[in-house]
Amino acid sequence: MELKLLNNRYALEQKVGEGGMARVYRGRDTRLNRTVAVKVLHPQYADDPGFLRRFQHEAQAAANLSNHAIVDIYDVGQDGDTHYIVMEYVDGRDLKSLINREAPLDIDRAVGIAEAVANGLEAAHRLGLIHRDIKPQNIMVSADDQVRITDFGIAKSHLSTALTETGVTFGTADYIAPEQAQGHPATPPSDIYALGVVLYEMLTGRLPFGGESPVGVAMQHVSAPPPPP
Repeated sequence: MELKLLNNRYALEQKVGEGGMARVYRGRDTRLNRTVAVKVLHPQYADDPGFLRRFQHEAQAAANLSNHAIVDIYDVGQDGDTHYIVMEYVDGRDLKSLINREAPLDIDRAVGIAEAVANGLEAAHRLGLIHRDIKPQNIMVSADDQVRITDFGIAKSHLSTALTETGVTFGTADYIAPEQAQGHPATPPSDIYALGVVLYEMLTGRLPFGGESPVGVAMQHVSAPPPPP
């Protein structure tokens, strides 16, 4: 999309990331004069009520969380056919990039990152929220190793049953809990399992399972023991 000013307030400055559902921009809140991250829904989903419910649910889910390890949500809005969420901007890189460049990580550093993520997940679980897609790409790490969990776009309240499930893709399948791979609902332990895979990858520099298809990788989480680190 052409960079623009959303609702005469949020200036989009540079694209910094993109997922299957949205693009993420570094932007500026011109009213408060602060740097923000703006997640903009892909145009092809703007007319899909299901995707819009899912997109809005991210803001509602994450806005209820108050924890130093979870990205803060500032605003959600619509400008014409552009739907967006405004959130805290983390000046850093995602954990996957860090792993790719520096793994295996020092044990104390890896455990510290995992502990911060676990604390954030505990806060979410207390509110009945499950992230359901914990992976290094959804964990931001600042230059001084401050950790923020992002992308609660598929977080799901225990009380919410109307949202659709996402398909299994590489990236998600690499960290998926066995019960999710078998089509069962995610639970708080599903997030902890995924975090365990992330810790494994930080310490070894590799994933426990590999394969030619996401489904094949997911099924290994069900039936195959992980190779020793």
